[in-house]
Amino acid sequence: MESKYIKNTIDEMLDKLDKERYINSEKTIEFGLELYLLCKNENYEIGMAFALLCVGVAYQNLSKYDKSMEYVFDSIKLSRKYGICDLQILVYINLGNICFDIEEYEKSLDYYNSAEKLLKIFDKSKNYYINISSEFYALKIYNNIGEIYRILKCYDDALVYYNMSAELDKKLNYKSSFGVVLSNIGNVEHQLGNYDKALEYLNESLTYLIRYDYKLGLAEAYEIIALIYEKKGNYEDCEKYFSKARDITFKTNYVYNKIDLILDYCDFLEKQGKKKLVIDKLNEVYDICMASQMYAKIMEICKRAIKLYEEANDSENLSKYYKLYFENGKKLEQIVLENKTKKFKTKVQFDKLEKENKNILEESDAFKRKTEELGEIIKNISIISELGEKITTTLNLNQIYEMLFNTTQSFMQSNTFGVALYDEEDRKIKYHYLMENNKLRSDHEISLDNKESMAVKCLRENKIIVINDMHNEYLNYVDNVNYITVNKENYALNSAIYCPLIIDGSLIGVMTVQANEKNSFKRLTLEMIKALSSYAAIAINNAIKSLSLHTEVEQRREVQTQLEKINNKLIYLSENDALTCIPNRRKFDSIIADEWNKAKEKQSVMSMIIFDIDCFKEYNDNYGHTDGDDCLVKIGDELSRFLIGDYFAARYGGDEFVIVLPNTNIEEALSYGESFRMKVEKLSLLHEFSRVKNLITVTLGASSVIPSDECTITKFIRQADNALYEAKNKGRNQIMGHH
Repeated sequence: MESKYIKNTIDEMLDKLDKERYINSEKTIEFGLELYLLCKNENYEIGMAFALLCVGVAYQNLSKYDKSMEYVFDSIKLSRKYGICDLQILVYINLGNICFDIEEYEKSLDYYNSAEKLLKIFDKSKNYYINISSEFYALKIYNNIGEIYRILKCYDDALVYYNMSAELDKKLNYKSSFGVVLSNIGNVEHQLGNYDKALEYLNESLTYLIRYDYKLGLAEAYEIIALIYEKKGNYEDCEKYFSKARDITFKTNYVYNKIDLILDYCDFLEKQGKKKLVIDKLNEVYDICMASQMYAKIMEICKRAIKLYEEANDSENLSKYYKLYFENGKKLEQIVLENKTKKFKTKVQFDKLEKENKNILEESDAFKRKTEELGEIIKNISIISELGEKITTTLNLNQIYEMLFNTTQSFMQSNTFGVALYDEEDRKIKYHYLMENNKLRSDHEISLDNKESMAVKCLRENKIIVINDMHNEYLNYVDNVNYITVNKENYALNSAIYCPLIIDGSLIGVMTVQANEKNSFKRLTLEMIKALSSYAAIAINNAIKSLSLHTEVEQRREVQTQLEKINNKLIYLSENDALTCIPNRRKFDSIIADEWNKAKEKQSVMSMIIFDIDCFKEYNDNYGHTDGDDCLVKIGDELSRFLIGDYFAARYGGDEFVIVLPNTNIEEALSYGESFRMKVEKLSLLHEFSRVKNLITVTLGASSVIPSDECTITKFIRQADNALYEAKNKGRNQIMGHH
């Protein structure tokens, strides 16, 4: 009787742990460990497994992945031992989430797939949660896999998994994701440029995000909607949804979301020319980032401020933000290094625990080698950290090169070390520092057209080259079978590495380390040189900038001018049909929205005509697509000439065209459309395969409306489209209309 009472008490405590684990991670850890010991004393294995899982997830929420992995692996051991299927699934999902957080996407996908496989035996297995179906876990798995593909920008694959998740979540009335999966789909459609489709999903997601009061998801959805309206040119709605997102975000502690929101809003304000307000917002978000020590964001803010002050010729503030940029850059470098170290240690811990879980621990001698390797890692991290402190204190290029060379020599024996910078004007790679067997060479340069240069190949392909046996591997990188013979001075070299020097996504040069000994670049050495090249790129770039700041400012102004020209050209290309040279569907969507809002405000009538070419498929099939294109061009030309006043025409798609007629009633629209129909006939474009007559003819549908809250643009277009099909059904080559 007493044992039953204790078990019931423990079950109540487990229920409490389950409810509170989403609220406070620190308290979850404390309560979960206490409950684990209580379950252990009572030999209550399923309770032990669940408590350990809750503790592990809480540590993951705190980004303490090493601690998280210890507890979730212990949890899955118990879950497997006692056949608790759903807890195993949750462990795999959590492990997948950890891998996702540390950017181990392939391993993350493996764990999600392992979780999915367990769903096949779910219904026949013992489970901790009695009232939760397999669909609940499946939709979480599919959504997480979708997140991986979205991060990797494989949007089509992301949509497949998001939609699978949404279909399952719909059955649960979106209680699992609170509508987030719909928001995820909307975000991907937004990235693909399918703005109307994205809005449909986002608006649907708002219903559930509001219902379940999921503020973080709600703020993110509002922000995406604002960005879409910005791209659609609807600045009024854009401002409205940015305001909604701000109202929620600024009432919460979601600092990252707050920063991203303000920066996106700055982009919106800048496009509207409100540069003073942009500066105010940048100062606001700068203070937020400084308070949270988010130096990467601070660097981005400084860049934006520098650009604006350059345009305003404000030298005082320009100098201030350049100084802030370099000061915070140094802090960022240290944090980046610390994060790399943290991530590396997490990966090492992850691999270690995973191997233990699979009972494939190596023998003691292998474990000893691992310990020595970790010791070497710590030593190398100290070397890189020391270099980071020194290299950022000087703007002297020669000192920077010497530091890089000496650091390389401290962890490996190299015979050649060089730094070459890319001269875009001369199309050459010029070695500013080249040490060969302790002798400094000068004036060594290579043409970018040299197909036998590994440095050139590294730069061209923006890819690191690693060779550990030159005589057997050189043909992987150059086509000349006589490469070794031609380069006799380097005959003794057996190992070589070429690292591209990248800053802000741009290639500035190549760093190379070479050695006579084979297999000089083992994994740890390779990671060290990669880290070294990152520091080299930052330091060299800063030094060059400090020497030519005035020139760079002028060059930026010139680049800005060129970008504006290109942007204007892209705007034209994005808004006009390449074949007929008249506006396209995208421009139509913008114009119809503007005209709709004007008419709605003035309560004036507006009309629309949609028409297409009769039997155009038969025309293409018999005369060929070239003649078909010529026909579309002639119709487009005639349509452009026929426009009057503020009428607007666009190619709607295929052989379908649309005309917007502001301040025009249905009778005037029908008269105008009939006149245009007769104009097309008078073109006398031969069409022997038409079922209407032996000339090219058009069928038109018109609609007219005074916009109001009860009517939408979609219904307005549908009316015209219905009229078009009515005209087709009555024999084509005519116009019908609906009011």
